[in-house]
Amino acid sequence: LFSRKALTRLIWPLIVEQALAITVGLADSMMVASVGEAAVSGVSLVDMISVLLINIFAALATGGAVVTSQFLGARDIKTARRSTDQLVLATAVLSLLITVLVLTFRRGLLRLFFGSVEPDVMENCLTYIVITAPSYPFIALYNSAAAIFRAQGNSKLSMKVSLLMNAINLGGNAILIYIVGMGVAGVAIPTLVSRIVAAAVMMALLCH
Repeated sequence: LFSRKALTRLIWPLIVEQALAITVGLADSMMVASVGEAAVSGVSLVDMISVLLINIFAALATGGAVVTSQFLGARDIKTARRSTDQLVLATAVLSLLITVLVLTFRRGLLRLFFGSVEPDVMENCLTYIVITAPSYPFIALYNSAAAIFRAQGNSKLSMKVSLLMNAINLGGNAILIYIVGMGVAGVAIPTLVSRIVAAAVMMALLCH
């Protein structure tokens, strides 16, 4: 059904995008190293939870996009649009619910996953998770939109937006850590902002 060239055009941006998806948390851990060991530990621990949730959102988005692609293949555009609406709505509701649960039970959740940690590490964990958890709905919407574009054979678009997200995060980290000196909050805020921007761009493109 597809030539090798067509598959290559579709797959290599996807590989780059998936690598960039984990770069945001990795960059936070690396750039906060100047603040201290407790800060690095706190960011790294929370990032493990974030990566797990992001993978869940990506899996949900991919499953929904498969349904959409089937309707696209059948040239049933009206139903494809309806399935896209349902995917975005389901993703938004689920991610909002997870965000509320994470923020409500954040301390117990961290102790459940990581047991007893040093008080300074726990404080950094709490700071980072309180700021970054509200980004979960936005990264979930980004994943949904990216999956829908891939279902249409366009994987370069989400890769470019992912590059933008990482650029915003790296630039914000550099300013807030090295210039403003905000510590863990200095890497958490750019993560939140970058995911909001990425979701807004992808949803705007999807609507048009």
